[in-house]
Amino acid sequence: MSAPADAIRKRSVIVTGASRGLGAALFHALQADGARVFGLARTFPSEQQVLAARHPASVRLRATDLAEAVSLPTEAELAAFIGGTAPEDEVVLLHNAATVEPIGLVGELTPEDVFAAVQVNLVAPILLTNTFLSAFAHDPVPRLRIVYVASSAAHRSYPGWATYCATKAGAEAFMRCVSEASSRSCTVEIVDPGAIETQMQRTLRERGTGLPGHARLVERHRVGDIADPATVAKQLVARHFPPLVAMAAS
Repeated sequence: MSAPADAIRKRSVIVTGASRGLGAALFHALQADGARVFGLARTFPSEQQVLAARHPASVRLRATDLAEAVSLPTEAELAAFIGGTAPEDEVVLLHNAATVEPIGLVGELTPEDVFAAVQVNLVAPILLTNTFLSAFAHDPVPRLRIVYVASSAAHRSYPGWATYCATKAGAEAFMRCVSEASSRSCTVEIVDPGAIETQMQRTLRERGTGLPGHARLVERHRVGDIADPATVAKQLVARHFPPLVAMAAS
C-alpha cells in the first residue's frame, strides 16, 4: 500500500537562532519529530553539541553570526546538508532569530546598535532566503517551504522598540513578496506565536523600565500570562509540520 501523493517522507529544517529560547525548543521538537535539523547560531550549548555528535547525518550545527553577511551559510553548504532528495521530501527554512535591541526612544539610540538590529532582523532573513531558493533553483525537487516567525510588533507601534517594529515589518513584507513570486516554487507561512518567556522578554522587562507599556509586560509575567518556549514549539510543530510518512512497502 502506497502513501498519499502529498505525503512527506523526509523533512530537513534549517533553523535560525537555534541555540536558545524558541529556536532551541523548535530545534529539539523537530528533531524528536523525525526531521533532519541544521541549526544556525553564534554558539551552541553542550546538549546540542552532544546531539550533533551522536547523529551526524541528521543533526548539524553551524556557527553563524547573523549580523555578519559573510558568516551566513552558502548555497553549497545548504545543498550538501540536504543531500539527495525525492519529490516526497520537504526542505524548510525556519526564520526564528531576531533581536529586540536596541531598546530606547528614538533619538537615544546608537547607530551601531541600530545597524546590528537591521542586519539580524532584516538583512539576514533576506540574504538567507535568497541563498535558500538559489540553492535549489534548478532542482524541481524537493518541496520548499519558508516559515517566518513574526511578531505583532510589525503591525503596532511600541515606543522603545522602534527598530524591532520596523525591521520585523520589513522582513514580513519581504516574505509576502516571496510568497507571491520567486525563482523557485516555494510555500511561505508567516506565524505569530505571541509572547514567549525567552531572553527577549527578560530583556524587555529588565531594560524597558519607564517606557510606555513596560508595566503591562511586567504584570503579564507576574500572573503567568507568557507562554514557555517548549509548549509553543510543540504547538507550532503540530500545526505547521504535518507528520512524516514512513516509506510504504511495495
